[in-house]
Amino acid sequence: MNRFVFCLLFFWVAAADARALPAEADQQETERPANAYDVPSFRTELQRISARLQKDAGPEKMAELRDSLPKSWNVTAREHTYSVSTQSLRNFLTERNSKKAREWVDLLDAETRSYASAQSAASPTARAELAKILARREFGAVHAPSAWELSRQRIGAWFQRLLLRLFGGMARYPIAGKVIFWLAIAGSVLWLAVWLLRFWSRSDRVQALHRSGPMFPGRTWQEWLRAAREAAAKGDFREAVHACYWAGIVRLEDTGAVPKDRTKTPREYLRLASNPAPGELTGRASLREPLSILTSRLERTWYANRGAGAEDFQDSLRQLEALGCPLE
Repeated sequence: MNRFVFCLLFFWVAAADARALPAEADQQETERPANAYDVPSFRTELQRISARLQKDAGPEKMAELRDSLPKSWNVTAREHTYSVSTQSLRNFLTERNSKKAREWVDLLDAETRSYASAQSAASPTARAELAKILARREFGAVHAPSAWELSRQRIGAWFQRLLLRLFGGMARYPIAGKVIFWLAIAGSVLWLAVWLLRFWSRSDRVQALHRSGPMFPGRTWQEWLRAAREAAAKGDFREAVHACYWAGIVRLEDTGAVPKDRTKTPREYLRLASNPAPGELTGRASLREPLSILTSRLERTWYANRGAGAEDFQDSLRQLEALGCPLE
């Protein structure tokens, strides 16, 4: 008997719960905010408003539509909820500008459609296309960090932590920190001074070596003259003029008119040859004129690369003869 009463009571409670479930579901549906949408329902709402603006553009209808709008729409898309303000639309409706209001609604609908299309574009085809792009040559250097790069990053991080630990503790000892700071500055300045001193001394040694050694193997003026004639016989008058000039310089070195220093420029040779010799009061004009002609022709044909002819070569020979070089 007791068992029968218990079963009867159980079924009565279960039936009451079953009747209460639909009521609770209806209550939850009723309590759902009217301004909450997903993407499809939000687009439906926008299209409804656009159609209403196109159909009913009277002042009373626009005021009614404005008063029915919430302050914002809550749109849920892929686990995110976005709040879309209706203030701009309500302003257009207050101004009774149905054209602007409809354009605003249509633009919002187009943006929503574009967003939905972009979210649905993440397909296996798109991933395959992305993998194909990343496999190109220009992306070949893009890769995960190697073991060496990871080790270098770890060493750099460890060194940074060491410096932070070292200099961070100095905040408790300001005097010691200042002493170490100025010692580091003094050491840096000293190291820079030593480096500059060594650089300048090495540069001086190199310059001294260059000044003492000839620029090319030494030739006599006769060998330079022979080389000039051989070049002229081949039609290379530019090289012939160049050889004639050096034949004249070597001849002046042999006579002591200019020092044996091949680091001099042609203009420096000309100035040295024009200066008075020790014990002389006037310059050596007999050397200056032919050497000046040879120097000008060398600069024009050799350095300016303006070319030379047989007449230039013959005139260079005459200037050599004027410098004291017998041509026979």
